[in-house]
Amino acid sequence: MEENNQEQRVLDVPKIFLYIFEVIVLILLISYVYFAMSGNKEYSGVYSEHAQKQVIEALFTSLNLESIHEIPYLGMTPKIQIYIQQGDYFVNSYYLEVVSGTVEIHDGVISDKDLIIWTTEEEVEKIIEDNNYIKESLISGRTNIEKTASDFVLFSKGYPSLFIG
Repeated sequence: MEENNQEQRVLDVPKIFLYIFEVIVLILLISYVYFAMSGNKEYSGVYSEHAQKQVIEALFTSLNLESIHEIPYLGMTPKIQIYIQQGDYFVNSYYLEVVSGTVEIHDGVISDKDLIIWTTEEEVEKIIEDNNYIKESLISGRTNIEKTASDFVLFSKGYPSLFIG
């Protein structure tokens, strides 16, 4: 009786390894086909990561925001919400936060922002081409900046006098 139990417990190891190998090959094949079909596309417009960085750099330099910083000892970081309208209906939203002197760009909306910048894709392209164009865009109303923090908070975070008062 003991011999029968021992014979039943013996596993067919080569078959198990073959099944595992087949599953791994199948997973690799499916992922290869999936990634080959999706391609390696570089999106243009405000969606690409490269274009996002260009937009933020252009807005930062044109609005003289290089000097903004955290409030010492409180850890309150500067946060700016950016809405870029594309076409008649679609609005893409980003927010940026300055943490320890580094600008972090995120997709989406943040609740405790200092400023909100509303603009269009066409205005962004003009701002990227010419950093001085932002003044014309603000005066004409094609780009709007809304303060959501108090003047004291903006001053404490080092925002330029353009936003204070």
